[in-house]
Amino acid sequence: MKGIGEILKKEREAQKITLEQVEETTKIRRKYLEAIEREAFEVLPGEVYVKGFVATYLKYLGIKNRPDVVELMKPKDPPVDISEQIAAAEQIHKEQASRKLQRSDKHGKKKEVKEVFEEPPLTQNTKMILLISITAIVVLFILQGLYSISQPKPNDDPQPPAITEVQDTVEPAPVEPPAPTYQGLEMTLEILNLDPNKKEKSWMKVTADGQATEYNLTEGQMQAVQADTQIDLHLGNAGVVKVTINGEDLGTLGAPGKVVKQSYRLTDDGFAPVE
Repeated sequence: MKGIGEILKKEREAQKITLEQVEETTKIRRKYLEAIEREAFEVLPGEVYVKGFVATYLKYLGIKNRPDVVELMKPKDPPVDISEQIAAAEQIHKEQASRKLQRSDKHGKKKEVKEVFEEPPLTQNTKMILLISITAIVVLFILQGLYSISQPKPNDDPQPPAITEVQDTVEPAPVEPPAPTYQGLEMTLEILNLDPNKKEKSWMKVTADGQATEYNLTEGQMQAVQADTQIDLHLGNAGVVKVTINGEDLGTLGAPGKVVKQSYRLTDDGFAPVE
């Protein structure tokens, strides 16, 4: 999401909105808003918070569906690295030139004229042609693999499946980033949009380590809560409130219109509800 922070900051300043006003309406803490505008996403507790907070911030400014924002938020495919194929092609070219020179020596030509018969190094145009050819071959292999996967396989085929040789050009699987670690409890409360003809809202009282705070949230808003040991929830209209603790989505804690009380305590393995 490189560049989204600059867009958010410019739009906020253009609308003459302060970070305090954004924090008051979206319930996102100011330090997270500042981190998003600086694109210092490592400050946030995890990827789920980054996506949720950025989406809420964009919706608050009214630019979530703006074409440049939509294009920027699209996932980007990693570029294909074919530098090894180019190096291999250059090596083959050098070996062919060397074999031609050896054949010339066997037919009685003097070694002193070796440099005259050596083929010139690859030009920029030749490298470009090799690059295009190798790219076309890679694309052909990918399409052939997709076509093979899409073909139905009979269930009564007595022959074992053929073992295909793994090509050297297969890229290694991407390394997943390590899961975020939590020193305490990190909770988000998000109001869901269950009925397009109705604007959902919920009153809630949240007690973090004994300190109670009341909130009135409407759909699209998200409230972040932090505690060292325990969080106690008292939710009105619990069926429209999605609860997430330390990156784990707990869904809603009750049906729409119901009042629910629930507590969660930090444990050695993460967290657990308090009976």
